[in-house]
Amino acid sequence: MKQEKALFILHYSPPIHGAAKVGDTILKSSVINDAFKTRYIKIKSSNNLESIGTFRLSKIWFFLGLLFNVVYQLVFFRPKIIYFTTSPRGFAFYRDIVISIAVKIYRIFNKNCEVFYHYHAKGIYEFTKHSKKAKNLTNFFVSKVNIIFISNLMKNEVSELKGFNRIIILNNGVPNKLDDITFKNIIEQRQKNNEINVLYLSNMMKEKGYDVALKLAKSIAIKSEYKVKFNFAGAWSTLKDKSFFETYVKEHNLESVIKYHGLVSGEKKSNLFKTSNVFVFPTSYSKEVFPLSILEALSYGLPVLTFSKGAIPEIINEDVGIITNKEKINKDFNTIVECYLNEAAYNSCRNSFLINYTNKVFEKKLVTILKQKTLENC
Repeated sequence: MKQEKALFILHYSPPIHGAAKVGDTILKSSVINDAFKTRYIKIKSSNNLESIGTFRLSKIWFFLGLLFNVVYQLVFFRPKIIYFTTSPRGFAFYRDIVISIAVKIYRIFNKNCEVFYHYHAKGIYEFTKHSKKAKNLTNFFVSKVNIIFISNLMKNEVSELKGFNRIIILNNGVPNKLDDITFKNIIEQRQKNNEINVLYLSNMMKEKGYDVALKLAKSIAIKSEYKVKFNFAGAWSTLKDKSFFETYVKEHNLESVIKYHGLVSGEKKSNLFKTSNVFVFPTSYSKEVFPLSILEALSYGLPVLTFSKGAIPEIINEDVGIITNKEKINKDFNTIVECYLNEAAYNSCRNSFLINYTNKVFEKKLVTILKQKTLENC
């Protein structure tokens, strides 16, 4: 069958964040690139995590470059499928509105072109519910496009909107970096180690819960019930967060209990997952939807101790971890240690990942989604 032309307008690294990681998967996917004749345009609005969500003059320059690239590809590449990683609110939404106008004009002359908006973040409902102008703009924006959400819990985001074609659910996925033999060896090493290694790996911002994990480490160290080490890894959101972390560790004499590894990738990141026993992610981030860090933890067979935000209740059940809160986290950490640090629990976590959350599962589902209308139009 002839390869249809597909234009992907999306985030990819750097900087590293959830949507960029998904973009990296799409960009590098042999499954997707074999299924379509692809072109990729990077959405760049920030050089670092700290500037995400803020207005800077550099974003105007990035926007103009993005608009030029989109128009150029529409005119000369002439895609039949357009995939667009979109934003629900803020400056990025108004940037996306302008991009969508170019796409809508293109579709006047290419009526069989199918457009897919992929939302990685919540915020549509909050943005539109108090403003008629915002609601009208968003209705215009989503008119006659297909909306991809990463969780069923996001469907209510567009409950007050109309004009879009359909809603599609596509869970995130991450790479499977282990074979069965390697994973078996990891479990054997965990069981031989008398020290419990706890891992927090995410952006180092309080909304993601590194401060809650710090307090948990202090509580466990004071009680000395277990021989525990807490490992933190991720990029600092602000210098204030960095200062808070370092001061807290020093003031409470936690240097022997806590280690910060910085922003990790590749083998260093993999080794942190391999040598850990528990993944702690006490997020209260308002935009949390489908955290990839939890999927990565499950891929290494790690039970998860986390909070109920976004789609986390869809991912975590009693077979793979515990959803807790600030009041219960110490008690539930003890439950994790007593009930989940064993071969059966490690295998349950790994199997949940293999069945539901590998990047191959994600890629195949995305190809099916993008091809469905194309096949109907053939």
